[in-house]
Amino acid sequence: MNKLILKVIAISLTSVLFLTSCDNKETLQDFYVAHNDEPGFVSTSIPKTILGIDASQLTTESAAAYNSINKVSVLALPLNEENKEIYTTESAKLDQILGDEKYELLMSHNADGMKVKMVYDGSQEAVNEIIVYGKSDQMGFGVARVMGDNMNMGAIMTMMQELEKQNINTAGIETILGGMGMPSSTMTIDPQ
Repeated sequence: MNKLILKVIAISLTSVLFLTSCDNKETLQDFYVAHNDEPGFVSTSIPKTILGIDASQLTTESAAAYNSINKVSVLALPLNEENKEIYTTESAKLDQILGDEKYELLMSHNADGMKVKMVYDGSQEAVNEIIVYGKSDQMGFGVARVMGDNMNMGAIMTMMQELEKQNINTAGIETILGGMGMPSSTMTIDPQ
């Protein structure tokens, strides 16, 4: 009887250890924390005001979407001769992390050696964060996390479309996209 109890306990402990080791995947937050102060990486938080958007020129729904965004946190690894191996290893980790099924693809762009994708975590009505990830074998990679409160993907998409149609100063957005090597006129949004 004692042998049976010991076997059950041993099997239970082995199962628990196996299940916790399988669920021990690196998250985007883990990646940010691990590389925040690493040499060669650039880390910063960008206030939404740098985008130059005047919320008073937006419709009520789009203004609410804009106001639901708090900040953008950026982590980047500019590529140079000394960090090519680190770039290859760490960009592969990001590909794996952002390939997780919890992320929904919103947009992808691939041109001139630059790959960019935008994904989000959460549901359409309750977005936890929007992630923009870009990489280039000539420039390096960058990942931006757009964080806010009660973000709604439909309202954010409406806001983005409204920004395209109205005469709103989007120089900040175009400067950021241009710095990533991606002209804003070539972005395509996958319908969800």
